[in-house]
Amino acid sequence: MKANWKRTLLSLVLCAGFVWPAGAVSTGQPAASQTGTSTAQSKPAAYTVKKMGLLGVKRTVESDNNTVKMLNKTAASLDSNSYASSGSTGSVGQSESQIYTDLITSMEDAMKKIDKTQQPDLYKTYEAQLQVLKDYQTSLNQNAVSGMQQAMAMLSQLDDAAYTLRKQAKNVSGQLALGAQTMLITIKNLGYTKENLQVTLTQLDRNLAVLKTQRKLGMIGQLQLDTVQNQRDKLAQSIDTLETTRENLGSSVALMCGLDANTIVMPADFETLYEGNLDKMSYNKDLEQAQKNSFLIWQKQDAVRSAYNSYDKNISGTAEAVKSAEDALAAAKESVVAAFDSTYKTVKDCRTTLAAKRTAQSQAELDLKTATVKYRKGIISKLAYQQAQDAVTTAKLNVESAYLSLYTAYNQYEWAKEGVLITTAAA
Repeated sequence: MKANWKRTLLSLVLCAGFVWPAGAVSTGQPAASQTGTSTAQSKPAAYTVKKMGLLGVKRTVESDNNTVKMLNKTAASLDSNSYASSGSTGSVGQSESQIYTDLITSMEDAMKKIDKTQQPDLYKTYEAQLQVLKDYQTSLNQNAVSGMQQAMAMLSQLDDAAYTLRKQAKNVSGQLALGAQTMLITIKNLGYTKENLQVTLTQLDRNLAVLKTQRKLGMIGQLQLDTVQNQRDKLAQSIDTLETTRENLGSSVALMCGLDANTIVMPADFETLYEGNLDKMSYNKDLEQAQKNSFLIWQKQDAVRSAYNSYDKNISGTAEAVKSAEDALAAAKESVVAAFDSTYKTVKDCRTTLAAKRTAQSQAELDLKTATVKYRKGIISKLAYQQAQDAVTTAKLNVESAYLSLYTAYNQYEWAKEGVLITTAAA
């Protein structure tokens, strides 16, 4: 029965598909100047903008997210001391049923806030977990504990169950915080994308002014002018759509943080990522820490322990259960190693990309200096000079975007060391 308890409680892990604390600041030179994709969610007509950094998002998820709060509350209520002190040992089954009723209500309330047409994956995750809760409550009601002797036997399992739920709460909190932080970085990165598009829009406006003059002089046809005008209009529409996407992501972050439905979260200044942080990365040491903290590995290890506790050579199927649990543990360990390896390599790749973007920026700045001299001497046109200026602006934005990609990868790496990883093994 203990094994069933633990397997059922473990199934309460919600939103495991979300995918970090910011890296600790150390002395050294900044990797770049400071400066986040996800499904869209309809934002309210009137809303309040709340600016938050990565640490603020993490803390808010931990304290305000309804799923995390409910898991912690359930763990506290499952503490055997709370039953003993309240004299409620005879009504364990009834109290437990009420706990699941509260969980189901909380889950249904959360689902009402989600637009399933805009966030189908998130909605399906909640929907699946809701069904798990309902199925278990039905089973619980059908097999309610009757009698003091059975109730006392149940008490011996409560502390273990509470510990399991607290582990779940920590894992869910980490997954949600990781996802919310990544969305926040994406929002900021989309801001740079928007600025890049606005540079292109300015270029098109300049070209249109020239084309309109050429059209009046009969140098070009109306079709050519209309084609560029349509490009300009579509680009302007894309910029508006991009801003709407940023706001929708802000609504999703607010939802994950457990904030009011009329609130959207926008990024505040992030802590600077220093070169020293990146230099301190140690694959073997950090992988060992990630494995030690992994909820998935702990979960599979716990399943192995439960299988051995139930093992009896005279009972058919128990040996197979042990072998299956051991195989699942081995797969989980391999999955954690693979996920950590991917995260580590991503940081390295992003660091290389950032260096290349900085080199491109330096070249663009040199080209602008040359263009400035030529423009002053009348060797090149004003349009060519403006294009050189635009190239510098674009190069700077590319550096900022590459920095945020590195920031995201390093943030994921820091979370990986805490055991929060996206793996291919079944949870």
